[in-house]
Amino acid sequence: MKYVLVAINLPVKNLFRQFIYGLPDSMGQAGEGWRVVVPFGPQKVEGFIVRDFDREEALALLQKENPGFSIDKMKEVTAVLGTRPWFSEEMMGTAKWLAGYYMCSLAEAMRLFIPGKTSIRRKPVYQEGRLIAYEIEERLKARTVVAYTITEMGKAALAEGSRRAKAQMQALEVLLHATEPLDRKEAEAQHISGAVLQTLAEKGWALRTEKRLLRNSYDRQAERKETLQLTEEQAQAVAAIKASLDYFPAGKPAEEETDEPGAAVFGGDAGKQKTETTCEKTRPQEFLLQGITGSGKTEVYLRAADHALRQGKQVLVLVPEIALTAQIVQRFQAWFGQEVAVAHSKLSQNERGDVWYKMRTGEANVLIGVRSAVFAPFKNLGLVMVDEEQETSYKQEERPAYHAREVARYRCKNSGAVLVLGSATPSLESYFRAVSGRIGHLQLKRRPGSSFLPAVDVVDMREELAQKNYSVISRKLRRELIATVHADQQAIVLLNRRGYSTFVMCRDCGETLTCPHCAVSLVFHADEQAMRCHYCGNTYPIPETCPHCGSRRIKFFGSGTQKAEQEIGQMPGIQVLRMDQDSTATKMAHEEIIRRFSRKEANVLLGTQMVAKGHDIPDVTLVGILAADSTLNMPDFRASERGFSLLTQAAGRAGRGDKPGRVVLQTYDPENEIITLAARQDYETFAGHELAMRKELLYPPYGEILKVTVVDKEEKKAWELADEMARFLRSRYEAEHWERTEIMGPFPSGVAKVRDLYRINIVVKSQAMEQVKACLLASRYRTVKNVFFDVDPIMAI
Repeated sequence: MKYVLVAINLPVKNLFRQFIYGLPDSMGQAGEGWRVVVPFGPQKVEGFIVRDFDREEALALLQKENPGFSIDKMKEVTAVLGTRPWFSEEMMGTAKWLAGYYMCSLAEAMRLFIPGKTSIRRKPVYQEGRLIAYEIEERLKARTVVAYTITEMGKAALAEGSRRAKAQMQALEVLLHATEPLDRKEAEAQHISGAVLQTLAEKGWALRTEKRLLRNSYDRQAERKETLQLTEEQAQAVAAIKASLDYFPAGKPAEEETDEPGAAVFGGDAGKQKTETTCEKTRPQEFLLQGITGSGKTEVYLRAADHALRQGKQVLVLVPEIALTAQIVQRFQAWFGQEVAVAHSKLSQNERGDVWYKMRTGEANVLIGVRSAVFAPFKNLGLVMVDEEQETSYKQEERPAYHAREVARYRCKNSGAVLVLGSATPSLESYFRAVSGRIGHLQLKRRPGSSFLPAVDVVDMREELAQKNYSVISRKLRRELIATVHADQQAIVLLNRRGYSTFVMCRDCGETLTCPHCAVSLVFHADEQAMRCHYCGNTYPIPETCPHCGSRRIKFFGSGTQKAEQEIGQMPGIQVLRMDQDSTATKMAHEEIIRRFSRKEANVLLGTQMVAKGHDIPDVTLVGILAADSTLNMPDFRASERGFSLLTQAAGRAGRGDKPGRVVLQTYDPENEIITLAARQDYETFAGHELAMRKELLYPPYGEILKVTVVDKEEKKAWELADEMARFLRSRYEAEHWERTEIMGPFPSGVAKVRDLYRINIVVKSQAMEQVKACLLASRYRTVKNVFFDVDPIMAI
């Protein structure tokens, strides 16, 4: 018997240890990277084998923690899942790095690589109506069908031939030349009946076997491949990426790994850390592809992917939202057909399992997906492209709060793959790394052909109010919408607020209706005729009287996408489609809405930020941006960056064909510098101003940020623990003299209560973040259940 160290796959945050189990000889093929079922307390759970060792090493480790422990009392692995390791060496290395960098347990990091985060389910077993036990069954189930292959006897029979069994001879001929087992559906397409296949099997001329069927929600006829003439800028970008693909051998680390200080194999999470190289030493392994909206970044992606595939490498394309997958999938399928697989959260667990199988076996070589696709297994990853790399949706909000762009960066370095980050408005961190020469910088400054950036009109909504226009739609935008549809063209309207009315207030006492479980206003949703909390999801009836003073003078304020849809839909000649979280709850809903809009079944597409980027529809000549300044007033250091990006991306949807585009940008603050720069799409000026501010205040990219959040049902307890942690961090800072570090807080979170839990934050800004992390991971706070670490948070409030 050998012994294995197992990370327990349970959705808990404080289980940092791994545990040793015996591995019976009957399961001796299992080792590092395998999934297993193990006894853990009173239950059986899934675990991941981290390493294996012999009896003497296992006993030494066990007795170190528990002197006198007898190895004969060792619990054993109950079952092995699958027929091969789930985790490759590269995947295991990525999980260990992720656990160290994002301050989570190794099991939490490893479960991200499993579709649905667990491979098993407990199935209750009843006898005479009483529960007697639970059986473990695999959740990831392959769909199979009966298939047939020719046997040696069949080959001999075919060689002899038979005039009386003509149909059987024809079937044997087809089976002889088949590259894989033939199922009944495939056989019928070759005019072979099921009865003939059955007869061949009975004679021993064909062998019945099982064949795996791979589910594919995107299996449809691909459009014709477009090979547009590249501009000089596009050609230069493609050439640079190709040169790096030729230089870096996929499947091999780009650099030597260095052990992270203090990493332990038993009882902790071993981590590997990479050192970053600059472009001057070799060809860059990472690029920022910065191109204005409509400059043809997808054309660069396609040709880079084509080059990688010709080298026998696999390609990963990350997109920030499901809404952006449809068009990019169509373009890639037109080029690469069945080589393309798609992964996102709307797929079932088994559908995602089939996608993972395709990439692991090489049945597909291009994977397009949202952030979770970064954890797919690859046979030979050679190129990763992150589209709209600045998007905050690449950051997972719940623990472990990883950023898909950073995971992609590590996987590329660990496997020798090339990374391309694409954006019209790159994150300031990526832009800084590019202009400082740490990564390659490729720029597309012009739109191809006769297409130009759209003209932008800024509308002062204060003047609209002065003219007694209380609508969310300005008079200017109303005229432009009507003129656009009259000219048989299309428009996109952005309003980054869901619902009908954004809050409800009593006009007598000023009381705002808030969620009883969260410290936020309830939003009125007209289609449900209910009030909904956008944090916990609970719904409540529309009140007839104020719950505070009993007044019936309740008024709905603000406008969301539902109200805007109603107003726009009443304009002459307009058919409007709405795309937001409420209208896209079902599977493939995003793709259906974009397909209908592209086919001109509607002439106005209205929605939240999911309509603002990625879509390339030639007949869209008008973009309306409502409440343009709503994202600029958040009390967060990234507010200006997010606002500038959203406005620039939305404006860039107009005029992408051969017709000139127009943008109507509505704001209550037309003098705001961010709005002025976004209207001009002047990213460089914006970045220069913002970077200067961040340098002074020690924000990224000049310092790293760690947000510590304490949650508790009792507000007093949350504050007490947060105060204690803040004092601890300040005492360690003074004792260890961390380089340029600021510890802020504690203070209430931006939303101070969610789902009846009070949230108190501490924010650390530092140029010595590894020391800060090491300090916390060595403290008791690492395993406190209601303390959460967010490394590189999107919002520091």
